[in-house]
Amino acid sequence: MDNALLPGLGGPMGRHAAGRGLWFAALPWAIAVGTVLFLVLFLRHTQCVQTDAEVQINSYALLCYSDIQGTFLGQGFGLGATPFSGEKLAFSPLVGVAILLAVRAAALLGAPVGPGAPLQDQVDSSVAFFGITVVGLFFCFLLLIAATSRLGRRGRAQSWDAILVAGSPIVFAVGLISWDLLPLAITALGLAQYARGRALESGIVLGLAACAGTMPFAVILAVTVAAGLRGGVRQALTFAGPAAITVAAVHLPLLLADAGKVFGFYHQEIHKEAGYGSLWYLMSLLGRPLRHAGSLGFLFLALFLAVLVAYLYVSRRRPRVGSLVAVMILAATLLGPSFPPQTSLWVMFAVLVSRPLRQEWAAVSVAHVAHYLAVWGWLAGSLTLSQLGPYGVYWGAIIARAAVEAWVLASSLTDIVDPGRDPLRRPDQPDPLGGELNTGELAPIPD
Repeated sequence: MDNALLPGLGGPMGRHAAGRGLWFAALPWAIAVGTVLFLVLFLRHTQCVQTDAEVQINSYALLCYSDIQGTFLGQGFGLGATPFSGEKLAFSPLVGVAILLAVRAAALLGAPVGPGAPLQDQVDSSVAFFGITVVGLFFCFLLLIAATSRLGRRGRAQSWDAILVAGSPIVFAVGLISWDLLPLAITALGLAQYARGRALESGIVLGLAACAGTMPFAVILAVTVAAGLRGGVRQALTFAGPAAITVAAVHLPLLLADAGKVFGFYHQEIHKEAGYGSLWYLMSLLGRPLRHAGSLGFLFLALFLAVLVAYLYVSRRRPRVGSLVAVMILAATLLGPSFPPQTSLWVMFAVLVSRPLRQEWAAVSVAHVAHYLAVWGWLAGSLTLSQLGPYGVYWGAIIARAAVEAWVLASSLTDIVDPGRDPLRRPDQPDPLGGELNTGELAPIPD
C-alpha cells in the first residue's frame, strides 16, 4: 500500500508490464534526438564550408574539418571527373556511387559542373555537393538509429539503446568528416536482419556494406564465425554465401573495366604506412618508426583472429554475435596503421552491440571526443614543438583512446570465455543478435 497510486489511476505498473503508445516507443524519441543533433552538427560545419576561391579556411583550428568539400575540389569533380575515372580507385564502390549521384544531383540543381569550369565555379559547385551529401548522410544516420533500435536488449521490442546513438557525442564530433555513416548504417541494418532470423537477407545487406567500406568485412567474418560455432557449417554458409556473392557482384563491373585498380585499392588499404592516431604513429613520434606498419598490423591481426577462432573451436565456446563483432572491430582499430577520427563511429558501434553499459559508453565517448580535439590541435600546429604547445597532450590522447579500446576488447573477450558474467545474456534471450542461433540446436563439434 505504501507504493500504491490512487485507485482511480489503476495503481502502479507491474515489474513485467510493458507500456504502449508514443510515450513508451523508443524510435520516435531517438529520431527526434538524432535530428536535433545532426542539425546542430551541420550548422557547426557551415563555418568551414569554403565559398570564396580566394579565401582559405583553417578548419583544423575551427574544429570542423570535413573531407567532403575538399574531395570534390581535389578529385576534379567540378571539372567533370567521376570517382571511377581516375588512374586509381580512391573510394569503395558504393561510396563512389554515392559521390557520383551527389555530383549529378548538384549539376541538375544548376551547379556549374563541367570541363573548363573556373575555380570559383568549382567552389560554388562544391557547396551544393556538400549540402546534398549532408542530406544523404542524414538519412544514413536515421537508418542507423532505426536499425539500432532493433539491436538492443529487449528482444523484438524497440530498444532505448537507439538513444545512445542518436545523442552520441562521437557522432556530433565526427559524423560529417567523411562518408562513414553510409557503411555503418548498412552494417547496422544487416545485423538487425540477422537478429530477426533472416540470415540470407543479412548476408546480402552486409555484403553491400562491405562494398561501402572495409570495416564491414570484419563484421561479416565475426557473424560467420559465430554462426559456424553455434549453428554449424550450414548456418555459416547461409549467411556468408550471399555476402560473398553480393561483394563479387558489386565489384564485377569494376573488375571487368580494370581489375588492377580494384586490386590497387585494397592493396593500399592493407599496406598503408603509419598515419595519424595509430599506435604505430605514436611509436614513430617516440623515435621508434616502423616501415610497412600496415602490413605488419595486418599480419598481427590475422594471427590474433586465427588463434582466437581456433581457441573458440577447440574449447567449444558459443560466442555472442555482438561480442565477436566488437572483438574484431576493436582489434582492427588497435592494430590498424592509422586512426582517422571518423573511425570512432565504428568503435561506438562495437560498444553498442557488445557492452552498451554506462561505464563503457561514457569512457569511449570521452576518450574519443578528446582524441578528436587533440588531433586537430596537432594538425593545426598548436600541440607541436614548432608552436611551443604541449605536444604530449596528443600523445596522451592516443594512449588514452587505445587503452579504452583495449579495455572494451578485453571485456568482450571475457564475456566470450566466461558467458556467466556477460551482462547481455539472459535465459530467455542468450544473444540479442543471435536470431536463429538462439532457437536452433547447437551443432556438435567433433572431438
